[in-house]
Amino acid sequence: MYRNKRYLKLVAFVSAIALVAAACGDGDEEEEEVAPTTQAPTTTAAPTPGDEEEMAADAQLVIGTLLPVTGDLAFLGPPEVAGARLAVADINAGGGVFGADVVLHEGDSGDTNQDIANPEVDRLLALDVDAIIGAASSAVSKLVIDKITGNNVIHFSPANTSPDFTTYDDNGLYFRTAPSDLLQGKVLADLVASEGNEIAGVIYRQESYGQGLADSFRDNFESLGGTVDPFIAYAPGTDNFDAEVDQLAGAGPDAVVVIGFQESATILTTMHERGIGPTSATNVYGVDGNIGGIGAELSDPSIIAGMRGTEPSVDLSSISDFTARLDSAYEGGMQEVYAYGAETYDAIVIVALAALVADSDDPVDIGAEINGVTGGGSKCISFAECKDIIESGGDPDYDGVGGPYEFVEAGEPAAASFRIATYSGGDKPDTTLDEYVFAGG
Repeated sequence: MYRNKRYLKLVAFVSAIALVAAACGDGDEEEEEVAPTTQAPTTTAAPTPGDEEEMAADAQLVIGTLLPVTGDLAFLGPPEVAGARLAVADINAGGGVFGADVVLHEGDSGDTNQDIANPEVDRLLALDVDAIIGAASSAVSKLVIDKITGNNVIHFSPANTSPDFTTYDDNGLYFRTAPSDLLQGKVLADLVASEGNEIAGVIYRQESYGQGLADSFRDNFESLGGTVDPFIAYAPGTDNFDAEVDQLAGAGPDAVVVIGFQESATILTTMHERGIGPTSATNVYGVDGNIGGIGAELSDPSIIAGMRGTEPSVDLSSISDFTARLDSAYEGGMQEVYAYGAETYDAIVIVALAALVADSDDPVDIGAEINGVTGGGSKCISFAECKDIIESGGDPDYDGVGGPYEFVEAGEPAAASFRIATYSGGDKPDTTLDEYVFAGG
């Protein structure tokens, strides 16, 4: 039987009132009739069996987004926002969920330097969302995860990669389509070592994302016989990197790994001025926080020609129309940055499919089914195809645009595809030089 979260909340509320009345009443005394102080609800009465079909038709899955429209990761905003819009459009074109269109409320995550994420989450919770998709930044998600999951709402990120979330106490309501940086750190270490570098310097943003990825890279690179020296942390909000780059230059490593966001442009400019940039004899590598959009932040992107980097991504060129659809779903298009668009799209489709399997729009019920719809059943690659499997009594295994995912118990993929991107002089990575590797599993 379909279960509606708003009806269940009413039942709980009415039950609580009944218990209070029973506790306060005295069976030996005649009760005085008291006029009610509030008007009784008129739209949430308990349904009779014959009303269940009508109730299901009235229910809606409500999705909120918390994505980087502004802030240090704003270059990831367009593909993620577009991915969310496309997912909702495709779900609704496929008949929606419980016969009703999915509702989308968009929000901005900002970054940790702005007081945006918490007020946005408050606004989305007030709109009675069932799931919040975002943030992109692991540090921003850390600011709001307790508020979201503490309100029994699903928190689902398409781009969080900090290893901390694997064991986070999240009431079973946090999920991500992005892989843990334990995987990206290995892919990055393999890349740096395979290109003949024996000593790597690392400069990293000291917060949950930067620290986790830097630690993973160091552990994996050292296990391959390499040496990490120096290993330099900087605080978010730092705008001058003279001391840090001087330390890198003094150490003279074979390679430098830059783990950061928008501020990486300043780091790379200073490195170029000190003669240790990609156009010198030093090999330079980036990560998903900077590799896709850092060229556009530089006044002269030619200074990073030869820079390489990793980001979780599938080869979208093999999906004929997805990038074109992302371009059409966002004002001004993607500007050739498509990172995490597929993962955002898939996160929303996974939530919708889990709601169908759960036969409920209660977030706790949906969360209990999310891992299952990503593996172990009949393969399907679209919402409509998976919905048909569910309605036929089957078990879907959604691979989607960015999959296969095969979520483990922690609510995250055990394996993932990674793009190795390369700059060749322009302000975007040269897609003709893209390579893809698969890690984990």
